[in-house]
Amino acid sequence: MIVLRTEELTQAESVLKQFFPESIKVYGCIFNINRGKPHNLQVIADQWPDFTVIICKPKVQGANDREGDFNIYSIYSKSKAGLRNFLDTPGVINKDSFTLLAGLDIRHSEAAQEFADQHGLPWKVQVVMNVLMLQDAEQLEFKDSDLSSAGVRFLPLSAAHAHLVNNTWKYGGDRNSYNSVLNYISHNPSLCVMEEGGTEPVSWLLVYQHAALGLLHTLPQHRGKSYGKLLVCKMARTLLERGHPVYCFVEEENDTSFKLFTSLGFQRSPHYRAVWFELNNRQVKK
Repeated sequence: MIVLRTEELTQAESVLKQFFPESIKVYGCIFNINRGKPHNLQVIADQWPDFTVIICKPKVQGANDREGDFNIYSIYSKSKAGLRNFLDTPGVINKDSFTLLAGLDIRHSEAAQEFADQHGLPWKVQVVMNVLMLQDAEQLEFKDSDLSSAGVRFLPLSAAHAHLVNNTWKYGGDRNSYNSVLNYISHNPSLCVMEEGGTEPVSWLLVYQHAALGLLHTLPQHRGKSYGKLLVCKMARTLLERGHPVYCFVEEENDTSFKLFTSLGFQRSPHYRAVWFELNNRQVKK
């Protein structure tokens, strides 16, 4: 097992571009690490530079945010066999802790199943995701000018909005998720819609620690105004201008979000889906 340091992380960012979309989540983590964003991540590989597997894992387990609470790992593997071997390497997986392998290539999920079964660990697939990417602003099939946004302001979210975002997030609602939302708002790009005369956002879009777009939400009473499309387009253009990856994960059953992003020009690889794979039973903190 190799722990990647500054020089290797710079190299990894460049190399991982060759393996999109499968490598995009690990690439996003490293992209933010290399730009000095606060993080609690350790990046490990089976070997370097001729790696087969790269994993971004919590440096300290149990941090008081969603990433620490769920012990979230981001994984890129070139082969199922390589991943299976690396999971058994001492120091990669704590077999006594709940671990969420988030963004695992579905074609390699059998490696995680075999590892769990060999060690008598309970496991389950939490969710299967489509990965949608936009690599060029010219791919955007929706222009800001297509809709009138008169009387509407587009502003970054502030820390004061973290409670609102957390309370409406599907995976939010507790203190750890609030800390994650606050971190996303404080250190990553975000954008929200403020209507004329309003003091609170009615629609918003954030960027996760792994650089993916996420938490897109419009309050029910303000839907039907294409705020979601406007936010995604404005954010995508800004991020691409900065050299930032533009992608998102959409749950397989979420047809509404899938249609929204693909209608804007985001593309899905027909050969790649990502799974969120749970190892061990999670003990809910009280």
